[in-house]
Amino acid sequence: MVLEYLHALQEQGVQRLPVDEEARTILRSWMLAARRGSTVLPPLPAAPQASAQEKAAPAVAFSSLRVEADSPAIPPETEQEEIPFFRPGGENPEAAWQNMQRLLPTWEPLRSLGTLREKAILPQGNIRASIMFVGDAPGYADEKQGLPFCGEAGGKLDGMLKAMGLTRREVYLTQLLKFRPAQPRQTLNTRPPTEREIRMSLPVLDFEIRLVHPRVIVALGVIAARGLLQRGNLPLAAYQEQHGHYRDIPVIVTHHPSYLLRTSDLAERRRLWEEMLRVMEMAQLPISEKQRGFFLPKK
Repeated sequence: MVLEYLHALQEQGVQRLPVDEEARTILRSWMLAARRGSTVLPPLPAAPQASAQEKAAPAVAFSSLRVEADSPAIPPETEQEEIPFFRPGGENPEAAWQNMQRLLPTWEPLRSLGTLREKAILPQGNIRASIMFVGDAPGYADEKQGLPFCGEAGGKLDGMLKAMGLTRREVYLTQLLKFRPAQPRQTLNTRPPTEREIRMSLPVLDFEIRLVHPRVIVALGVIAARGLLQRGNLPLAAYQEQHGHYRDIPVIVTHHPSYLLRTSDLAERRRLWEEMLRVMEMAQLPISEKQRGFFLPKK
């Protein structure tokens, strides 16, 4: 009902509405309830005629007045901290992509954390891709080159894509965090992202998933799986065994490409490749007999 009313105002040319502190409190309670997955929101009080003083109240942009009941669930402890919406806006996907690139490097909710480095590592690839790969956070090589999945681990990912008959231009590559986690006297070392950093970064990833709307999402590593699926600190194997979805899009959990730098076990490599074959099937990509035979024992 509220969204219908707001859309009706928008069609009449209204772009900004006066919002007092009481209304802001109501909107904030709706947002938190919606993010918990609740379908029962606090009722909207009857709207009185606006007084001259109310008409002069600070206005908020129409685009910020959104209650999205299908937002992913967030842990109860985040009720004490408002999680912002990230909606750059745009007349089409290309414009929204450009707006995201412009807005993200200085987006206040992330910059104000004070625990992230300065350089934003923007996503790479096709905004109409059928496959989205999600990692955890940028590392030294990513920050140096300004792209996700660089360095030796990125080389392994490129090799995996090549085996799938794909390139970086044909998929969408992103990470939970768009800034490298900071440390004192930091050089090559990189730490895992904190839960708070992930929570505050999820609105950006949520926007990306809405924008691309892939057929399948690949979570590379356990941190990416925890951020996307919100099932707590389960080990990677537990996430791999359970089917998961984000906004009704299937999520396949597998090892981060850096894992291939640490193992030469043929069985483990075959398991990872079988997961990629499953991803290809979900993305409706052709699979050759040669591809199906990768890492199988030679006859």
